Amino acid sequence: MEPQTKKSHTRLSSLFRRKTAVEEKQEPATIIEEAWAPVRVRSPPPIQAPVLQYPAYIAQYQMNSQSQSPQSPRSLVAGPGHYRPYPEPAKAHFAPPGSLVSQIPEREQEAKMNLEKGLGIHCPPSPAKTPRDVGISSPVAEAGPSTSFKSPPGGDVTPTSPSAASAISTIPQSARPSMVSTIDSPTKQRYEYWPIETGSIRLVRILPGRRTTIECEVIQAPLDNAPQYVAISYTWGDVGDTKKIDIEGSRVPITVSLYGALQALRQKQSSVLVWADALCIDQSNTDERSQQVQLMPQIYSNAAFVAIWLGPEENDSSRAVGLLEKLSLPTDHFVTGADVSEILADAAANGDLLATVSLFGRPYWKRLWATQEVFNAKRIAVHCGDTFLPWQAYKTASHYFRRHHAELDFKAKGPDKRRPDHFTCVQTLIHEGPACIPTLKPQILKGENALLEVLRASRSQLSSDPRDKLYGILGVLPTHIRDGLRVDYDLSTKDVYTEIVEFLIQTTDSLDVICESMHFPPNNRSPNLPSFVPDWSYIPLTSAMGHRYNFQASGATKAICNFHGERMNKLEISGIPIDIIQTKGMVVGTLVNLGDFLMAFLHWRALLLHVTEGRTSFQIQMAEECLAATICLGQLPTGYDRERWQKTCYHVIANLFQERLPYIPLDATLQAHLKITTDIRPEARRNFLQTNIGDRMLGRTFCLTQNKRLGVGSGAMLPGDVVVVPLGCSTPVVLRPEGTQGEFRYIGDVYIESYMYGKAIEQWETGLRPLKKYVLH
Repeated sequence: MEPQTKKSHTRLSSLFRRKTAVEEKQEPATIIEEAWAPVRVRSPPPIQAPVLQYPAYIAQYQMNSQSQSPQSPRSLVAGPGHYRPYPEPAKAHFAPPGSLVSQIPEREQEAKMNLEKGLGIHCPPSPAKTPRDVGISSPVAEAGPSTSFKSPPGGDVTPTSPSAASAISTIPQSARPSMVSTIDSPTKQRYEYWPIETGSIRLVRILPGRRTTIECEVIQAPLDNAPQYVAISYTWGDVGDTKKIDIEGSRVPITVSLYGALQALRQKQSSVLVWADALCIDQSNTDERSQQVQLMPQIYSNAAFVAIWLGPEENDSSRAVGLLEKLSLPTDHFVTGADVSEILADAAANGDLLATVSLFGRPYWKRLWATQEVFNAKRIAVHCGDTFLPWQAYKTASHYFRRHHAELDFKAKGPDKRRPDHFTCVQTLIHEGPACIPTLKPQILKGENALLEVLRASRSQLSSDPRDKLYGILGVLPTHIRDGLRVDYDLSTKDVYTEIVEFLIQTTDSLDVICESMHFPPNNRSPNLPSFVPDWSYIPLTSAMGHRYNFQASGATKAICNFHGERMNKLEISGIPIDIIQTKGMVVGTLVNLGDFLMAFLHWRALLLHVTEGRTSFQIQMAEECLAATICLGQLPTGYDRERWQKTCYHVIANLFQERLPYIPLDATLQAHLKITTDIRPEARRNFLQTNIGDRMLGRTFCLTQNKRLGVGSGAMLPGDVVVVPLGCSTPVVLRPEGTQGEFRYIGDVYIESYMYGKAIEQWETGLRPLKKYVLH
């Protein structure tokens, strides 16, 4: 692998400390501070609607609270279904001493002169204006600042706004950031970028105003010495659905989603510096894109704030924001959980809870890049329409939804008074919204498997570029792991995913990564990937067994393997053969269709009874217990032995058959289990089945081997497939012989009764089983 230049990365988790009164008198507030820092709760000006103040703890977000006027609180005006930021009086703000004061626009020159007098500092003048470029072959690129020219047909000539000044203008003129737009010309619509300096970033200054058109300027600054800015975290949305903004006189199309974010951040009296990937990175330049993506952890950690943009007000989202704010009040406002229960009951009755389901179901929450952007942020404000709340308010509400999920209720709504799907709504509040963004524990990130753990945790998140399934998570990884991986958008998806496998095997001496390669349902994988390489671009029905249940089929052995082939598309491994698949049962798709699972169970049991035909009643009973233990992957609930588990399992399944499929006749054994006594209430049977069996069987099936061993494996396996325990792998795997070169296709991991905790290794070490080499392709 190519050597990687070490990048500095410091996660700043602490908030800015609050300034003293003396400091505040000496150091005026910056634009960012005024635009973003909510003030402490104070008496609001007289208004008609009642005022719902921000939680008191949001005051810690404030960097210059003492300088705020008592008459200008930022609060939420509470009306029927309407919350909006309460407007603050206009105020001029400038950068404090030592910062890049030269970023101030020329329109503020008079105020800047007053600042120089008051603070005793000198603000260098802005560079001379230059006419904006109009195309790739524009003479401006070679002409000096005073060059003038006529616009092409259909175009216009508008002088640029001042570009970055003194401290920023140390960048050579040829490398200063500038955008070239031909939107208004008859040629193809596009805008282009000047080259960006190594270690620098572009920033977009949103000029103040409330006009329909958003006006911006673009500057370039060294990342380690950039002015304060807001980093935007948002979904791109439909790239064909655009609106135009004005960048230094040029009309530039951006997605409607980004337009809404810029509009939400624009201030009436003061400009705001922001970083947004679609504008600040030349997406058509793979070299620049690779270099800037490598800097993204630092871009988000250096930002004064990270602004999450969920989208515009819709589906009563303002009511949902009001509910989240109520739930995020300091805990000392709640005497017991009864207070939360009362809020949730009211929210269910007035529709706020259903509005929150819609808010938590927005596309942003499943966005892959959100993981590292949230992880690296110092402070986060979540915007939706005209409202915003701190990130912690969303996290707190999500916690309460999980804790009080049994109390959530959804009333009938709409002219036909249909009741919303209760199960789906509850699942959305519990598992979506902020819960979609993985919480990465420090002990996970410090472990040798940090990369694999994060890949697994973020697998259900979405990205438009499949390579970003790796690049989008690098920002949360420890430096020593990140430095061993490269961001290179010139590589194909196949090359990127294969490099992940190679890197993990080399750094962990484990083959567990190949168990993440799922082959069921068929045709979901990228067709050109080697069978042993996981396709991280799609979401499988289940995850690897070894990851979930701490199996140790290969004991403490390390992987012995080599990559072969011109494109490293073949992997030679060493493993112990233990059996061959003889038959398999019906495959379980999803337990949402309970009837399918019940029918699959009948088929599995029929296979078992067929091979036990003619056996004694004791042997059949042992086989029944073995089946029950196998379909839960040996993970018996706490307090259960195999006999009790088999009886409870059969009791639940038999009763669900009678409830859901009463026309299916049950044999004598299942009939007998209908009448036994268990501690599982009738209303809890489905949940019991899904928790202990269903989640483990998704995409899998029951199987029998030639030596009459019971197992559970990938729905893609077939009779004749080989069961092998590879050295350095947590579970046995299924391999399929293919071709005439003695090569194999990887099919999936497999649970084989009694071979999950080192038995194959013991047999190999005592000479009972051989060690063989297998070439996977």
